[in-house]
Amino acid sequence: MSLASPIDDRDRALELRRMQRVATGLLIAASAIFLLAHIFVEASPILPYVRAFAEAAMVGALADWFAVTALFRHPLGIPIPHTAIIPARKDRIAESFGRFVERNFLDPDNIAERVRRQDPAGRLARWLRRPERAHQVADFAAESLAGALRVANDDDVGQIIARGLGDRLGAVPATPVIGRLLGSLVAGHRQQEVLVGLVRALTGWIEANESAIRARIAGELPGWTPRVVDQKIYERLLEGARRTLVDLGENPEHPLYSQFSATIDRWIVNMQYDPEVRARGEAIKADLLAHPMLREVAGSVWQDLKGAMLAQASLPDSPLRRSIEQGVGRVAEVLEHDPEWRDKVDGWAENAARGLVRRYGRSAGEFVTQTIGGWDTADTSRKIELQIGRDLQFIRINGTIVGGLAGLVIHVVSQLIP
Repeated sequence: MSLASPIDDRDRALELRRMQRVATGLLIAASAIFLLAHIFVEASPILPYVRAFAEAAMVGALADWFAVTALFRHPLGIPIPHTAIIPARKDRIAESFGRFVERNFLDPDNIAERVRRQDPAGRLARWLRRPERAHQVADFAAESLAGALRVANDDDVGQIIARGLGDRLGAVPATPVIGRLLGSLVAGHRQQEVLVGLVRALTGWIEANESAIRARIAGELPGWTPRVVDQKIYERLLEGARRTLVDLGENPEHPLYSQFSATIDRWIVNMQYDPEVRARGEAIKADLLAHPMLREVAGSVWQDLKGAMLAQASLPDSPLRRSIEQGVGRVAEVLEHDPEWRDKVDGWAENAARGLVRRYGRSAGEFVTQTIGGWDTADTSRKIELQIGRDLQFIRINGTIVGGLAGLVIHVVSQLIP
């Protein structure tokens, strides 16, 4: 039960007082008729019947006035037992009303059935079909995404990505996967392309790192060796790499091709079936996953992704927003024309309603109980009286009339019995 607004209280109070005056007026009228009929009872043979009617009407009116008044207060201020029922039992009434609301208004099956009758899938489809709604959804999604990205802690997200990537990679055996990749090269007869690419990359690396290679060569030579020797060795090394690259391109039957193919075949077998090779591969993988570089790569990926998504979300006509709008339109179309999806959405809404009621129904009932229990006793009684008091006055009115008729019937029957 909710407390009515002041305007409603004033209107109900006026109606209550009007009906109280009507009911009290009937009691006064019955009393006046009884008094007059009693005084002039000998004046007419009808007056005894009138007196009997009026007498019984007074009794009925007084009895029903007492019953109605006893609900809300002590009649005439006299603390008669079992009166002022609502003030005396406010807490029990609050508890009963809370249970009543929980069991009758918050029944999961009734709520779910009502949700089903509302056709949630159809309503959602019609709502999403309107272009302005799709635009609003896109704006809300983009702004929410941008807000979430801005408040996200980059270090935490990077660690989460690195941890997830490490867990995924850690669960995958390294050497069998590499073996299968090499097997795909063999199956596609691409060994020659791979070998040429490796030699070309090696040649480019030698050309790009002349100073480092010469320094390393000079460091391995005796101290008395002339400085020109490391240059000659480097030039011979570079020339050998270039010559090998040319020979591979000119001679499809070059011995290196067969050697490379045999090496790959041996690697494939060892990586998939040799326990020692597999153990070394897992150890290398573990070292790589534990290296700080993985976290740095994950953080860099997150920063790039975050920047791109923020740029997309901030533009009013970005591809991201257009994609969301198109997706909303497709969802609406599916819900309108696909009965299976309509049933799914209706089922989701129904299950969600059931779950909410089962989880929070008792809390709602307790909230009603606590709310009513927290009201002031006199104020609660007054509020309830304002809600139902007008209708209760009809009990007094009906009691006056029915009591009078009953008294009249009793008097007539008594006259008929000798």
